[in-house]
Amino acid sequence: MHGGIGSSMKRKRGERVFKFESFCEPGVPSHFHGCFYENIMALVEFGHRESGTNEAMKCWSFSLELHHRPIFVKLFIVEEIVALSPYHHCHYCQSIGWGHHMICNKRFHLVLSSKESANPMVEGLRLEAIFRGADPANKVSKSLESQGHLMRGIMHASGFGHLICVKGIEGGSEFLSGNQILFLWDRICNALHVRKVSLIDVATKETMELRLIHGIAYGHSWFGQWGYKFSQGSYGITHQIYQKSIGALQALPLCLLIAHLGCSCHELPMIITKYQAICSRTLLTLGDLIRFMIELKNRLPTNSTTNTTMDFHGIISEATCRWSQKRVEMAAQVIVRELKKSESRWIARQEVRDAARAYIGDTGLLDYVLKSLGNHVVGNYIVRRVVNPVTKVLEYCLEDISNNALPACNNKNMVRFRCHVTRAQLMKDLLYLYKHILKERRPAFTSGIFGSIPMAVRIILDTKRLVKDYDQESRSPRKMESGLMNENLELMCTVHVIGGGGKQLPPYEKVSMPTYSTIGELKRAVEKHFREMYLGLKTFTAVMVENMGGKDSDLVLGVMEPGSRIVIQGRIGENGEEMEVYESGNEERMIDCSCGAKEEDGERMISCDICEVFQHTRCMGIADAEDAPRVFLCSQCEHDIVAFPAIHY
Repeated sequence: MHGGIGSSMKRKRGERVFKFESFCEPGVPSHFHGCFYENIMALVEFGHRESGTNEAMKCWSFSLELHHRPIFVKLFIVEEIVALSPYHHCHYCQSIGWGHHMICNKRFHLVLSSKESANPMVEGLRLEAIFRGADPANKVSKSLESQGHLMRGIMHASGFGHLICVKGIEGGSEFLSGNQILFLWDRICNALHVRKVSLIDVATKETMELRLIHGIAYGHSWFGQWGYKFSQGSYGITHQIYQKSIGALQALPLCLLIAHLGCSCHELPMIITKYQAICSRTLLTLGDLIRFMIELKNRLPTNSTTNTTMDFHGIISEATCRWSQKRVEMAAQVIVRELKKSESRWIARQEVRDAARAYIGDTGLLDYVLKSLGNHVVGNYIVRRVVNPVTKVLEYCLEDISNNALPACNNKNMVRFRCHVTRAQLMKDLLYLYKHILKERRPAFTSGIFGSIPMAVRIILDTKRLVKDYDQESRSPRKMESGLMNENLELMCTVHVIGGGGKQLPPYEKVSMPTYSTIGELKRAVEKHFREMYLGLKTFTAVMVENMGGKDSDLVLGVMEPGSRIVIQGRIGENGEEMEVYESGNEERMIDCSCGAKEEDGERMISCDICEVFQHTRCMGIADAEDAPRVFLCSQCEHDIVAFPAIHY
C-alpha cells in the first residue's frame, strides 16, 4: 500500500482535514467508549472511503495537516478479512509469545504514507493482495509488507496489535521525526482502547543500536519513553538477567576505563575529561557519561556549529558571587596547591578548608570556591569532587590532564577552561565510546570487572521484543453499576473450548445485554460475540457457564454481580474442527534449547530430524548468515546413535 505526502498532494473535495498534533486526542474526531473493534469501526466513519477497493479489503484515509504549513500526510486504515487472506497466522504474535491467541476474523492495517511511496493509482493509494479463492487472472501482488511508508501497524480485532515499523528523519522522512510518529501512534492506541501492542526494537542512530545506548543511559530502551517494556527475551533471557546486564554496564567506573583502555584508546581520556568539564555534576560511571551526552545532544541545535562552552569565569559573574575575580582566582590556586601535596589522594572537604585557611582568612570565600570548583579545570588539573559512599563526606582530588591533549590555556594562572562541543562532534565522541568500549573485543575485557562487558552487551542486543499494556484497568475487576443505570448488564466473558487442549483462554470481552437476561440468553450473547470475533469459533456453541449452577431460564443477576468475570464452556462444530484456531497453528512445536528457551521467541530455529525438537541455530553453532543444514541431529540424538552397540554379522 502506498500513499503520498507533501504540499502538492491533492485532497479530495469535501475531505475533512485533521491536525496531525491533535489527531485522536480526546474528542478528536470523537470520544470512543467501546471495545477496540467497536471504536475503530466508529473511527473510520470519519475517514474517506477509498475507491478501487472491495468488501474483502476496505480502506479509509485520513488527511492530517502538519504544523501550520500546507503539508499533509495520509493515514490509511485497511480492514483485512482474514478468511480471504492467504496468511491466516500472524508471525508477529508467534514471536512475542501470543501464539495461544485465537485468530481473529479481521485485521486492521494502519499505515502512514511517505512521499517516496506515492503512486498515481487510486490517487496515491495502491492496495494489492492475493485473496484466497480469487480468480488468478484478477489477482495482483501483495504489498502489505511494502516498506515505502513512515509507519505501519497491525491491529487484530481483539485489540492486540503490533507496531511494525517507524521511519523518522534518518529513515527517510522529510518532515516527521520518530518522536512525532510515536506520539501519533500512542494517541491512536489510547483513543481506540487497544489492549496490548508489541514491537521489535531494532532502532538505530547512525551505526549504533539505540536499545544498547539508551539502555545504558536510562535503564530502558528508546521505546520505553512510551511505556514499552521487556516482554520476552530471546535465547532464554529473563527480565532479571536483562536488568543485571544493564546495571553492570551502567556502573562501569570511568576511572577504571581510563586506566585499562587509555593506552590503546588514546581519545578516551580526552573525551571523558571534556564532558566532565562541561557537566556541572560528577560523572563517575559509563551510565552517567552517556546519559549526559544524550541530554546535551538534545539541547544542541541541529545542523549548527554553535559551541557549548564551560567557562569558569561564569562563576565569578553570578549574582551569588560577591568577591572579585582576583580573589576567587587566588583562593582557587591555594586550594589546588594544597591538593597537590596529597599526591592524587582523596582529601575530605574539611581538611582542604583547614589547610587553605592558613592563606585565605575569608571562610565565606573558601566555602564558595570549594562549592564551585567541583569538576572544573584549573591550569593543567581537574579538581574532582565526590561524596564518599561510606562516610557521606565530600572529598577532593586533583587529576593531571597536561598530557590529554586538551585545549591549552594561554595563561596557566588563569582559572579558565573553554570546551567547544558541536552536535556533530558529540555524535562522533559517542560513536567512539560505543565502538571501543561496547563493541570491540579487547584483551582487557577477558577478566575482572570488564569480563562481563561482552556478555552484557549481547544480552541487551538480544532483548528486542517489547510490549506496552494499554489495558491495565481491565486487570482489576470492577463493578459496572453504570450498566444497570442504562438498563444493561455488562459482564467480562471468555470461552473455553471443550477438548481444545491446554491452550490459554482468549482475552475477556465485555458483553452487554438487558438487565433481566437469563443464563440461556447470556450463553447465546457470548456465543454470538465470539463467533463474530474469532475465525475458529464460527461454529462455536455455548454449553455451560463454568463454576455456576442454575438453569437456562434463571436470571443472571440472581447468580452473579455486574462486572463479574465468567468463562463459558462450549464446543466447535464438526466443520469448525478443521479450521485453524490459534495463531501458532493447531500443531505444537517442541522447543528445548541449550540456552533455556522453551517456547517460540522469533529467532531462527532448526529441528532435529530424529526427535523433532527445535533449537536455535545460533546456539547450535550455525551463524545467522549461514544456511541451515538439510539434515540436522541434535547433540543428544547424535550421542545416542554413537552409543548404539556395533552390529556383527
